[in-house]
Amino acid sequence: MLLADERVDMRETIAFHLAMAGFPVVQAGSLDAVVHELHRGRPDVVVVADDLGGTPVEDLLVTITEQPELDGVPVITLSEDPTSGRLAACLALGARDHVRRQAGAEELIARIDELEFLAAIDPLTGMANRRGVEEELDRLVAGAIRHHLPLSAVMARVDGLDMATTTRRQRDAVLREVGYLVASARRTDDFAAVWDRRTFALLLPMTPLAGANAFAGRLHAVVGAAPVRYEHGAVPVTLSCAYAQVGPDAETVLPALETAVSLVQAAGGDAVTPV
Repeated sequence: MLLADERVDMRETIAFHLAMAGFPVVQAGSLDAVVHELHRGRPDVVVVADDLGGTPVEDLLVTITEQPELDGVPVITLSEDPTSGRLAACLALGARDHVRRQAGAEELIARIDELEFLAAIDPLTGMANRRGVEEELDRLVAGAIRHHLPLSAVMARVDGLDMATTTRRQRDAVLREVGYLVASARRTDDFAAVWDRRTFALLLPMTPLAGANAFAGRLHAVVGAAPVRYEHGAVPVTLSCAYAQVGPDAETVLPALETAVSLVQAAGGDAVTPV
């Protein structure tokens, strides 16, 4: 857990209570320190004072929530301001929860307990997120080894969602619809999840490399078959896909797929490649 507050005494008091409740804590006293810690490792939860360094709360939350390391990680704002307006503003700007300092460390711990369950769920699509994929991969690898069965993985990234030419609402509508198509394409035993803001990951039990190839090709065709509709129009969507069979070095397969998908996009996207 990453705890960010420039008030050293308050930060250390909260960190002590969190540690006593079983939550390992990394502390930061500035926005620059938050960004630095995010590059060092991905936290399960971020708790940040809504007035950190005197930065306006809108700038603070945009800077934090747009860090790629924070995809799917819930952010809780901590505030001296007891008004409901401050609560509404923080939630509208991307915070998952908001706790008033006056409520004490016990209330913060209770909210974190709730978010520990939600931390494996992508709020936009309702699918599992990166954390869920990593946990499920461990489970499926153990089963594949035990029963001598193949296991494959597919990663698919949405092409062309340019932040300069689309609004947040448009991107969210497209990703929600693509998430529905991804979930619909999977088989009963397959595991589908959100890997990052525009990338989906799928784990395919009892599937050799040829089966992963066929699945990735089918998913690529389904998503690219028709424009995805949102409230004021429609946008053509294509996927950059990569697939691999999971081997003994299972921990390398998802990073390798991520690299392969990036290379597909760099070459123009809208294609499927093996790893």
